[in-house]
Amino acid sequence: MNDVIDTFEGARAKLLGLAYRITGSAFEAEDIVHETFLKWHDADHPSIKSPQSWLCTVASRLAVDHLRSSCVMREEYMGTWLPEPFIENKDNPDSSYEIDESITMALLVLLEKLSPEERVVYILHDLFHFGFSEVADILEKPSVTCRKMASRARSKIDKDRIRYSHDSVEHQEVIHAFFSAVKQGDISGLVNVLQSNVSFHSDGGGKAFALPHTLKGLDVVVDVVLTYLTSAVESGSHSIDEVWFNGAPGFLVSDGGQPVSAFNFEISDKKIQAIHVLRNPEKLKLFDTKTCVDDIQMV
Repeated sequence: MNDVIDTFEGARAKLLGLAYRITGSAFEAEDIVHETFLKWHDADHPSIKSPQSWLCTVASRLAVDHLRSSCVMREEYMGTWLPEPFIENKDNPDSSYEIDESITMALLVLLEKLSPEERVVYILHDLFHFGFSEVADILEKPSVTCRKMASRARSKIDKDRIRYSHDSVEHQEVIHAFFSAVKQGDISGLVNVLQSNVSFHSDGGGKAFALPHTLKGLDVVVDVVLTYLTSAVESGSHSIDEVWFNGAPGFLVSDGGQPVSAFNFEISDKKIQAIHVLRNPEKLKLFDTKTCVDDIQMV
């Protein structure tokens, strides 16, 4: 039995990363990994030739089932939807971390354009480097069909994808300059760190104030950023702390110690291309619990 558990634990990080990327939900990813373990525990282990493939197959199928059901809920979601945060290290963000584009808010939002099957094919093949024959077995579809789905997925994603900065030091320098300009009310300094077509996305889920639609354009984004953050800074009860989540450094705004906003940034050509702000208190709980996902390693 120890071998059975050790095999699963050796695959846990991969399964968690796979389930999170497919669902966009840290809570659901943990549930899927737990359910995968239960199925693995009861499986006929001597008959399984490749435990890793078996586990990934089960987790992927469970994640696809969840994604199909969540599509309806997301269509009914109030306002802009953003994925739940995945927090690698909430207390001591380390500048030596490497930017991981595969779990950025920007990519996860783009993945919403795909059908559940396209999303799984793209994640398994392009992000986790599964062969198309393996993907075909997981989805129980012909390999040629999976190749076509991967091609369609890339076309949909590449249409709106921009060149993303993978330099973590540069990323931190830009967002530090952003918050420095905000704290000083420096409009020109803020303009200097934003792309001319910068976008602003906020997710309140109907449970906290957030803009109902995505904003785009320098003037309107500068106005909303200064309106919200300047008042937060001047209130005296708010704190702004750096936290690394979704593969990149960001900032957490708290009021009286309670998280109220989490800022995540997409950087391109040393300027901010997109600002993603989590306001939904259900999602912000992940920043405020000792049992949150930052205690779990993920790949």
